[in-house]
This record gives sequence, C-alpha cells and structure tokens, in this order.
Amino acid sequence: MLKKLVVIGIVAAVAIPAVKNMKVGSYIRSEIDCFQAHVESRIPPEREIVRLRNEIKLLDKDIMTVVSQLARERVEVAQLREKGDDLRARQSHDKELLQARAAAIKNATEHVAFGDRKLSTAEAKAELEEGVRRFTANQKSLEAIDAAVSNREKVKLGLERQLDAMKNQKVELTAAVDSLEAELTALKLQQMESKYQTDDTRLSKIKDDIRALKTKVAVEREKLALMPSVVEPAPTRAAAAKSVDDIMAPLSPKPAAKPSE
Repeated sequence: MLKKLVVIGIVAAVAIPAVKNMKVGSYIRSEIDCFQAHVESRIPPEREIVRLRNEIKLLDKDIMTVVSQLARERVEVAQLREKGDDLRARQSHDKELLQARAAAIKNATEHVAFGDRKLSTAEAKAELEEGVRRFTANQKSLEAIDAAVSNREKVKLGLERQLDAMKNQKVELTAAVDSLEAELTALKLQQMESKYQTDDTRLSKIKDDIRALKTKVAVEREKLALMPSVVEPAPTRAAAAKSVDDIMAPLSPKPAAKPSE
C-alpha cells in the first residue's frame, strides 16, 4: 500500500502541473484525496495516539528555539541598558563641564582657565564648540540606544508570552492525549466484556467464531428434528378409513379351500 501511495504521489507530482486546468488533473487530485482519506481511516487509534505523543515531543524543539531567542534577547537588552546608562552618566558629566567652561569664557577678560590650562578666549570658544558638537552627537546616540532598548523590550516581552503560551499548550495537549488514551482503554475493556465487538482484535474474532459455531450447531439440531417428517411417509387417508381387522388381515391365517365335489 505504501509503495502504491509513493507511485501515485510521483505521478501526481509530474502530471498535476501539466493538466491542472483540465478535467484529468481534477480527477487525479480527487483520487489522491480519496486514497489519502482511505489510508487515514485504516490507522488504528492506538497508532494515532503514539503519533500525537511524538508530535507533542517535537514541541520541545520549538520551545527550545524560543528559549534561545529569549535568552539572547535578554542578554542583548541588558547590554544595551548598560551601554545607555554609561553614556547617560558620561553625558551628564560632559554637560556640567561644558556649562562650567561656558561660564568661564563669559567671565574671562584675557585668558580662560580650563582646569590647569590657560587658553585664549578664541581657543576656549573653539574647544567649547567642539565639546558641544561631541555632546550633541552622543546625545543622539543615547536616544537611539533608548529607542532600541524600548523596542527590544517589546520583542523580549513577546517572546516571554510566546514561551508561556507554548508551555501551557504543551501541558494542555498532553492532558488531552492522556484523556483520549484513557477513553480508548476503557472502550477496549467494554469491547472485551461485550458479546458484540466492533474492533478487530483476536478476542473479537474468537467471539465471532463462537457465535458462528453456535449457529451451525443450532442449524444441525433443527435439521435432525426435521428428518422424521422427511424420511418416514405420512399415513394415507385410505388407511385411516380401514378398520383394525382390515389392517391386521394380512397377518391372519387364510381359511382352507373347500374340496370340489
């Protein structure tokens, strides 16, 4: 049967694209659907339960994929947060420094003191302008990091919910299959205890053979009861009209014949 299904599948794979708009293509697809439905209808419930359990086990692979994605997302979000916090702290320090230098330039007359250095007003302004430029660029980077953290947090939250849903679904599906298996076991017991079985087990066949044998014995018994009426002839109406003496006459001695004179 499996070989036949493979052959039909190969033929369909070659033929259907060529005749998909023709009646023959529709017929082939219909035949494949019918054959597939027939094969599926022949699968025992026990085998289907085993298949479902294997499918549920394969969910572990999907769950582990989500776990890996979530783990990476958590690590990268934490790293982004740390990078953002470091840059935010540096920006806060740089802003205070720039504000102090701007105040120093405003209060200076000839030279400006930037820490231990003394600069001319023009040099101090140029350095202040360069510092503001760097601060502005770093601020844009900080805003981009904060936006990335916000978006990655949404991704992480989605993965966490997806993981929880998959784990819950696996538990529910496992419970559903367990329930089906329990129902099937109970049905099997009922079939074994019933004189009318609907499965194809050896026990069912034995019960069917016993019922057939009982029927055969009953038929033979009925045939035996019918035999006398078939083999022995029924009394005729003429015999019923005779007297007992007439019936017994053949057994009585005949009178001797009179001598002739």
